[in-house]
Amino acid sequence: MDETSILNLLTNSGLKVFGIDSDFIYFQDPSCIFPAFDIFLEYAWLFILIMTAIILLGWGVLYIKNGIKIDTVFNNAKALIMVLMTLALVKPAVNIVYGDNLFAKQCEIKQVSRASVNELLEIRNKKFGKSDEYLLYETFDVIDSGPTYSDESVLSDSEIETINQQSSSSGFHVSDIVAIEYENQTTIYISKNGTKTKRIGGTVAWRNNNPGNIRKSKFALANGAVGATDKWAVFPDEETGLRAITKLLRTQNYNNLSIKDAIHRWAPFSDGNNPENYSRRVSKMTGLNADAKINTLNDNDLMKIARAIQTVEGWGVGQEQRM
Repeated sequence: MDETSILNLLTNSGLKVFGIDSDFIYFQDPSCIFPAFDIFLEYAWLFILIMTAIILLGWGVLYIKNGIKIDTVFNNAKALIMVLMTLALVKPAVNIVYGDNLFAKQCEIKQVSRASVNELLEIRNKKFGKSDEYLLYETFDVIDSGPTYSDESVLSDSEIETINQQSSSSGFHVSDIVAIEYENQTTIYISKNGTKTKRIGGTVAWRNNNPGNIRKSKFALANGAVGATDKWAVFPDEETGLRAITKLLRTQNYNNLSIKDAIHRWAPFSDGNNPENYSRRVSKMTGLNADAKINTLNDNDLMKIARAIQTVEGWGVGQEQRM
């Protein structure tokens, strides 16, 4: 599992993650209760101040209405001040007994090896299957499987292998990337001069310059893809990937649909997505009505939708290395 997925999993499990490197994941000791003391004091003092204000207001009203003697008010105020002073002494008294500043004590930082986490996830996947991986998360965007197509548009493995081995001559690309290699969730870009750049970590969308997570297909090849992984199209740059989203939305599969219905087709329930939440997020981010038909939108609107899809699909930047 890639770094972003692991971080999402741990965060959604309630852990406070501080960082991750090539060997370990660092997080706050989940059994630590020290921060709870500070939180408790903040709310306790807020409650006490509110109650004090209510009491003082009540005394003022009674004094005006019933003519309570001012001496009585002063005596009650003195008693209240004594109570507040006593409460204020609780914190230093506890620290004296404890022998240190208990309320400022930091939690211990724990670490676990990435290899151990991946080993546990592999055991889990063997039992439940990788198709249920989305159940590990609270958000749907980390597992979106991309848009679906009719069967005749999907390339065979032999066609994909041929594409990956050959340079593209379509002249569509704005970059000098002409081919890719793929191995062990790592995408390697090959430029015209033979230079190779490896992308590791991050999200699938970023590694493949595929912000819409478009599947490997003849459509993707015709619209700028320079290759494919086991499932996804790989574009030479982010701009080409975004443009492919807008072009796909103009096809007959999407052009006559509303934004909402288009998202339901792009990221269906059957692939473990939540298209209702997805379409609401797209509508909110673009300012476009979810019921608006794709064929009524201009190119700028489609690019807004493409950018929103990029965000929802997950565009997490990893590491890029020259080879």
